[in-house]
Amino acid sequence: MSIYVVGHQNPDTDSICAAVTLANLKQELGEDVEAIRCGKVNAETEFILDKFNIEAPKLVEKLNKGDEVFLVDHNEASQAIAGLEEAELTGVVDHHRIGGLETSGPIYFRNETVGCTSTIITKMYKENNVEITDEMAGLLLSAILSDTVIFRSPTCTEEDKEIANELASQLGLDVEEYGKELFKAGSVVNVLSAKELVTNDYKEYEFAGDTIGVGQIEIMSLDEVNDDKKGEILNAIDEIVEEKGYKFLLLMVTDIIEEGSLLLYNPEAKDIIAEAFDVEVEETEVYLDGVLSRKKQIIPVLSDYLA
Repeated sequence: MSIYVVGHQNPDTDSICAAVTLANLKQELGEDVEAIRCGKVNAETEFILDKFNIEAPKLVEKLNKGDEVFLVDHNEASQAIAGLEEAELTGVVDHHRIGGLETSGPIYFRNETVGCTSTIITKMYKENNVEITDEMAGLLLSAILSDTVIFRSPTCTEEDKEIANELASQLGLDVEEYGKELFKAGSVVNVLSAKELVTNDYKEYEFAGDTIGVGQIEIMSLDEVNDDKKGEILNAIDEIVEEKGYKFLLLMVTDIIEEGSLLLYNPEAKDIIAEAFDVEVEETEVYLDGVLSRKKQIIPVLSDYLA
C-alpha cells in the first residue's frame, strides 16, 4: 500500500508542489508513495501544473484507518486532511510553527526556517544525489516564488533565493518576469465568489481555546478590490464566522508590488487587531504597510496577543 504525501486543506502552490516533488523524490529512491491533495487546486497552481505538464494529484478528502501519510507544508491537525487521527503519520516536512501534532512513536520530522517547503525538498534532492528534472524544477521554483512573493516576503531567506536562482537557471527563466507571470495567472478577484476568495488560501488556528481563520489573496494592485467587492467579502466573512463559530476571521489582501496588505475582518476583531498590531483601524479594515506574510507577520502577533 502506498504512503500518501499530502499538503494542507485549501492547498496553495507550495502545498501541491511540495507533495508532488517529495513523492517524486521518494519514488526515485525506491519508496512506494503517492502524492494526493485534500482540496481544490487554485488558479495559480493550475497555471503551474499546465506550464510544466504535470497532472494534479488525486483528490482524497478523507483518510481511512490504516492509511500511511506524510505531511508537507503544515503540521497542525486543524489544517490537515480529514481522518488524520485514524491514519498512521510517518513524517513531516514543513517551514511553519510547530502546531501540536502528537504521534504514538517517533517519525521523520524536518522543519526549517526558510520561506518555502519546496526549498527544503530541493535540498533533499541534492542530499540524496537525485537529479531534478525540468518538470520538478519548474514546480519547485514556482512554489518558492509564490511563497516568498518573488523574494519580497520577510520569510524569504538567502537560501530560498540561491536555490530559486539555481532552478531558474536550469529552466532558462528570469525570476522576476516569471514570478509576475505566476501571480498574474493566479489573480482570483474576478474569478471566484466572495466566499471562495476568503477560503482560497485559508488556514485555521487555535489560541487559548478559541479558533480563528486567516485567509490570504495576493494581487498586483489593491485597485482590483473595489468597495462593492469589499462589501461582498465582508458579508462572506460574517457568514463563515457564524458557520464555524470562530472568534474572528480576517482576510489578507496582499499587494505584491506595493508590498503591503489590506486586512478585512468582522467587526468583533476590530479591537483585537488594533491592540495586537498597535494601529488605528476602521470598523472592518486596516492597511498594514510592509506586511506580506501570514506566517511571520500576522500569526505570531495574534498568538502573542491571544495566548
